[in-house]
Amino acid sequence: MSPLVIVLLSALVLVNAGGELQGDSRESAREEKLRSALIDAFQSIKKGSAKGGVDEDLASDLIGSLAKPAPPNSNRNEKSTTEDAFDLFADDDGLSFADFSDIKTEAKQSTTEKSHNVQHIVKTTSKPADKTTTKPNKDVLSKLSDSIRNTVNESRNVLKRDNVTSSELMGIENMLRLFDADILVKQWTELQQTVSGDCRLEMQEYVEGLMERKLWALKMEDASGRYTSMFYWGNNYWTGSAELCDILNDQHTPIRQRNKTIRSQIFNDWRQDLSMVGFGPPFETAFYIAKVSVTTNFTEVVKTRRTLHLGMCLPRSCSRDAVSAMVAGARAPLLRHSVVAVRSPQHGGYTYLGDPTFRVLLAVSCLVTILLITATIYDMKIARDVRRRRQRAANMAANIANGGARSDLKLDLNGLDDITVANGKSMYNVNNNLQMNSNTSEERLTAETLSTDELKLSIWSELLLSFSMKANVLQIFDQSVGADTVPVVHGLRSLSMVWVIFGHTCIVVFKYADNTALRAILEKSFWFQLIISAVYSVDTFFCLGGMLVTFLYFRTKTKGKLDLLVKGHRKITSGALQFLGLIGYRFARLTAPYLFILGVVEVTMKWFAHNAVFEPPANDYDTCPKYWWRNLLYINTLFPVEQMCMLWSWYLSDDTQFYAVSAILLILATSHFKLSASLTGVLFISSLFTTGYVSWSNDHIPNSEDPFTQFDKVYEKPWTRLGPYLVGMFTGWILFKTNLTIKMSRVWASVGWAVCTGTLLFLIFGLYKTELGVLSAAVYSALSHSLWAACIGWIIIACSTGHGGWVRPLLSAPVLYPFSRVTYCAYLVHPVVLRYVAMHLTHPIHMGELFVFILFLGLTVISYALAFVISVAFEAPMVTMLKIVSPQKKPHRV
Repeated sequence: MSPLVIVLLSALVLVNAGGELQGDSRESAREEKLRSALIDAFQSIKKGSAKGGVDEDLASDLIGSLAKPAPPNSNRNEKSTTEDAFDLFADDDGLSFADFSDIKTEAKQSTTEKSHNVQHIVKTTSKPADKTTTKPNKDVLSKLSDSIRNTVNESRNVLKRDNVTSSELMGIENMLRLFDADILVKQWTELQQTVSGDCRLEMQEYVEGLMERKLWALKMEDASGRYTSMFYWGNNYWTGSAELCDILNDQHTPIRQRNKTIRSQIFNDWRQDLSMVGFGPPFETAFYIAKVSVTTNFTEVVKTRRTLHLGMCLPRSCSRDAVSAMVAGARAPLLRHSVVAVRSPQHGGYTYLGDPTFRVLLAVSCLVTILLITATIYDMKIARDVRRRRQRAANMAANIANGGARSDLKLDLNGLDDITVANGKSMYNVNNNLQMNSNTSEERLTAETLSTDELKLSIWSELLLSFSMKANVLQIFDQSVGADTVPVVHGLRSLSMVWVIFGHTCIVVFKYADNTALRAILEKSFWFQLIISAVYSVDTFFCLGGMLVTFLYFRTKTKGKLDLLVKGHRKITSGALQFLGLIGYRFARLTAPYLFILGVVEVTMKWFAHNAVFEPPANDYDTCPKYWWRNLLYINTLFPVEQMCMLWSWYLSDDTQFYAVSAILLILATSHFKLSASLTGVLFISSLFTTGYVSWSNDHIPNSEDPFTQFDKVYEKPWTRLGPYLVGMFTGWILFKTNLTIKMSRVWASVGWAVCTGTLLFLIFGLYKTELGVLSAAVYSALSHSLWAACIGWIIIACSTGHGGWVRPLLSAPVLYPFSRVTYCAYLVHPVVLRYVAMHLTHPIHMGELFVFILFLGLTVISYALAFVISVAFEAPMVTMLKIVSPQKKPHRV
């Protein structure tokens, strides 16, 4: 048999033998098998050395080197000084092979004896003995050395694999162990030093229950969080189950009741399935969520640093500090971690009744509810009286007709008329629609009596009726619009609000998903640009705001209705009064629902911060009590975003500041139009350059991955968002000057729509797979929002002047009017709905396209339903009261 084949067969035997040996205790046996197998092989080689294949001295030398490893303190790099010395190779596991030199072959012994007794012969520098055989074949020697090297390396790998801990062999689920039952039991001797009192005693019971495999202890461990999957795909929430921990708390059985046969109250079927049989834990349980920063270095390529949220079901007697100390003191096998914070719904420390803000909200809600009910009942009573008077009027007219009066008396008594305002007084017109043609004096007397049959109301009655739910609901769902209203506004406003809700829904899902890495995949999708481009919906609001305030101001000024405010005053004084009137009107109209939602946000976020499983998305629980007055004055965007209460309120702040600027420009335009127009142009150019400079100086590069980068410096500051509002003002001025009539050929209209459509598509999808430099990004940031507003302005002008095609009926559909009228309240309340849903989750969201879409539809419906309630209760009454106190007889309805 070939010597090389013999060596390879020996190596194979060695590997198979190594697979059967496990643990450090059998390492020596494996080494013995290695030496024995190779010695037998080399003895066979020795027998064939006479044929010139291998030198006899070489075989003996190899046998000796295998029989005894190199001493541990020997220098492996030391070379022999003899001329004939030849260092074959040296391995790292201690099996060093000797140099070739003259040695005396040991007498033939057993394999075991050879592995222990064969010794190296000390090398000398004397003249080598005469060789009686031929020199070894170099090719065979090379193959032999490679075979021996491979065999030894494979054996070393087997040893390493056997020395690796069992947790490493079991996969990533054990590599990511952080704080579980096994760690708690094995390290309890050290961990118990971190807690004291009842917590220590009950934790001791818990550890003993785990060791004894008691059902209640296993349930507590089962309700606690641990790694499940998708760590490298963004699963940072190892929450466990807060509901199951609560069920265990309901089932807890104090020790003094253990011997009683009377069972506690029977749970429903679902809870029986979960509780099965037996007693619950001997102590109350609570659910804790530890925010832990961990670092992994499982691979040489990726070093991961993450913030995990670990849920734990532990004794309720343990404080959050005690739980934090235990988690921090636990030694995770392969993770380095530190505890950031620990939260517990059962240790919330917040109560509604103890919060002054909640008490104020409760009082306001009760007062408004009483006003709504009282006003509705009063409205129905007046309506009944009016119907009676109308009936009497109808009977009187019938009597006149039956008495021989002219037959051309025409009555139209269909329906009940609304409240009207005449000479500062509110009244119900009994028979506004009564039409008659009479020439006799009796008929003229009757007609005069009927036409003046009105119910005059006091100012207090008028104010009370402002809260009538009947009147407010009819006003919201009215399918008609005022003569001075641009109908297309309703469609743009409604669609933009839906777009805002969709964008915010995606943001919430991204934050609380267990597969957040999917976002990076979705961002590479072409259609994902529709989500991130929702930032432009706010520019639509800005454009509509500037257009409406300009158009309605000039219309009202032309009709002379603004003169009622400033009659008898000088120009400067009249201008100041107009400015105060405009600002006061806006403040009164917006603030009532705004303050109510502000209070709701503060109270709910305080509760969520102490009781929710998930961490709140913003620190409104801290900023709202401190800085709510900034929201009230609409100046919160002038301060750092970290101090902002209601993050989405930045739009209201900017829009109100823009409204104040527009009021000054409009008042100035009535007497100095060119100066006002010049200032408007200067502000617009300044806004563009300021936006570009801020973007360039902060290295802001808008991209499809994060459109909200530099939110505090670029996105929400008023000096970077003024452009769209000024574009809207210019649009409103065009509509007023042209009186909604512009003659345009179909060719030019088509060109305008083509340019508008192309620009909108570019702004939505233009960043797809595009890398911008700092300078080009600055230009894009400066122009993009104003270009969007310019396109919206074109849509408004084209649809309002008869060049809208199929777009005009779509955006002017009466079905959109109610949604448009509650848009303001929907904008205020929809983030509260999103947070409410997210903060009541006990498990992370598994993000998927269909799920996100269904969630968006549900949140939209709920948001508009709540917006309708808030509008009826707060916004609509304020609008009606402003009409009552306004000197204008017929205020504009928008």
